[in-house]
Amino acid sequence: MESFTDVPRIKESSDIGQQQDRVVTEEEWLQKWKTRQIGFHKEQGHPILRKYLDVLLNGRNGLRIFFPLCGKAVEMKWLGDMGHYVVGVELSECALKEFFTEHDLSYSEETIPGISGAKVFKVCFVLA
Repeated sequence: MESFTDVPRIKESSDIGQQQDRVVTEEEWLQKWKTRQIGFHKEQGHPILRKYLDVLLNGRNGLRIFFPLCGKAVEMKWLGDMGHYVVGVELSECALKEFFTEHDLSYSEETIPGISGAKVFKVCFVLA
């Protein structure tokens, strides 16, 4: 198995330096989705992930891939269609529902006992 140090380093230019110490509150995040200030959303997927997708997958199938603050990341659909298990976590329910609608996905919705207002949305990808 490769160690973490064997994986190529990503040296893409970005605004990470400007954002690395920035904390976004729950209210601010939800407001961004409500007012459509979602410039961070990439309709064609994140260019760094697209560039290094083969490195991430490394020929493996059935990986479990986690997307924190997933929004409506198109990569979740791509990876699900490839047979990987995708878990996305998002504060904005509207972002998730937009993702399901845009990709014509049926989903189930359940409350999470013990966590006020929390829900889980499930989609099952059927591979041809």
